[in-house]
Amino acid sequence: MARKRRNNYGSVHSSSKKHPNKRSARKNSARERCRVLLSDLRHDPGSYTKLLRKHHLDTRTAHKYLRSALKAGPHGRVHASKSDRLIRDLLFPSPSGDFPLKIRGSRSASKLSEFFRDRDKLLRGKVRAEEFEAKWQGVRIAGREVFADTGTIFLRAEAGDLKVENLYASVGGAE
Repeated sequence: MARKRRNNYGSVHSSSKKHPNKRSARKNSARERCRVLLSDLRHDPGSYTKLLRKHHLDTRTAHKYLRSALKAGPHGRVHASKSDRLIRDLLFPSPSGDFPLKIRGSRSASKLSEFFRDRDKLLRGKVRAEEFEAKWQGVRIAGREVFADTGTIFLRAEAGDLKVENLYASVGGAE
């Protein structure tokens, strides 16, 4: 049981939180807007302050979530680093369908995104099964091997299990 203690006003409070791993919807939305800001910093030539306004963020909030991914350039300009080690909840391919998994780093996330693009091309007939398997057989992303068996992928697609409109998984928290 959690240890109880009194605060300065005489009220009794528990020393442990009820749900320490759950983030509030507000924090999740701020974290997600910061990730989009980081992506825009990498791909759009706009200024940092304009992008902050566009994403409804404060400088302190952006630095809170993106501290190591933001770099100061000449004359105090802020730009994004080439890659980051932020944790993302993404969908990961498996024989039974895609399941949510925490992925660390933008390079792993980009590699996983490339896999899903190639799998979509495979399902639309733009890539041959042999080419897909040759490229993705035995490839590991974030310490796990991606599932690249084309026969099972086609069966899962017919069953409707592989409809991925959004790579980012909605695992708890705010939708």
